Amino acid sequence: MSIYIDPPTWPAHGTVFSHLISDASLAELHEFAAAAGISERAFDRDHYDVPAHLYEDLVRAGAKELSGAQLTRTLIASGLRIPLKERPEKIRPRLLRAWEAAFAPRLEKAPATFQQQVAELGESLLQAWEQPHRAYHHSGHLSQMLTDLDRLYAYRTQGSTPLALVLAAWFHDAVYEGAPGEDERRSEQLANISLEPLVTAGLLSGDELQMVSLLVRATATHKLPESADLPAGYEPADIQFFLDADMAILAADSARYRRYLRGVRSEYSHFDDEAFRAGRMTFLRLILGRKRIFLSEEGLQLWEEPARANLQAELSEWAQDPQGLLQALAS
Repeated sequence: MSIYIDPPTWPAHGTVFSHLISDASLAELHEFAAAAGISERAFDRDHYDVPAHLYEDLVRAGAKELSGAQLTRTLIASGLRIPLKERPEKIRPRLLRAWEAAFAPRLEKAPATFQQQVAELGESLLQAWEQPHRAYHHSGHLSQMLTDLDRLYAYRTQGSTPLALVLAAWFHDAVYEGAPGEDERRSEQLANISLEPLVTAGLLSGDELQMVSLLVRATATHKLPESADLPAGYEPADIQFFLDADMAILAADSARYRRYLRGVRSEYSHFDDEAFRAGRMTFLRLILGRKRIFLSEEGLQLWEEPARANLQAELSEWAQDPQGLLQALAS
């Protein structure tokens, strides 16, 4: 393991800054920074921003010099880099625009008060997704889920994601405290309370609200409800797409999958290592024991094989080197 630094060339606050990274462990990076007297406020998810006047001192302390391009490649190879699309502060404007766009056709002739009400609801939901305790179930997950929903609907219908599914995506983890079952119940309750005024105003139909509620509730078990429970105008494929998009992270590339797992461990930090290991292994065996992880044919083709490979590899790590994996997830 090593600490690296690039030349101070990034302008800000009347000076220029370097980036300080580790090639293997955030814990190592934090330890090095603390020893050098660098405030944790300088940490930006996968690196420290350090002013030019500290550059020579950090090199003398052991930081290895790399060019900016070399440092970026090293960080990517380490698996610790957090891409822009996973950074809540970077994707906030785009998500708010997407929220407004989803309602745009229905708000064209609506009074300004309703337009403001919808805008405030989107802002309130996004603030919930951006709560600091969320390490995976933050707005990056919401953004990716919306993208995956659009991808699935484009495959099957060449159309866009229905509004009810967009809203369900925004609400499905709106309450997230690491309490399975209770989080989904409270998220469903929040959806009903928040969207009922839009039904009264004619901006949303009762069937759409019923579908939102059904989808949020379904994320607790990730199983299809009885077809008789479906609101008018919807098919089992709509639920399949929604649940598949929520699970698509399981098929991510190895570096992204490890960031997901590290985030989940952080969110369940109220469980000790043994309890987390046992719970995680139970989850992995449950999912791997299913005949198919993804319910739609599109999801099956896109994600089934890589998801099973990721889950099996993780299960093997827990069985063969649990302490090593726990240490990696804590880094």
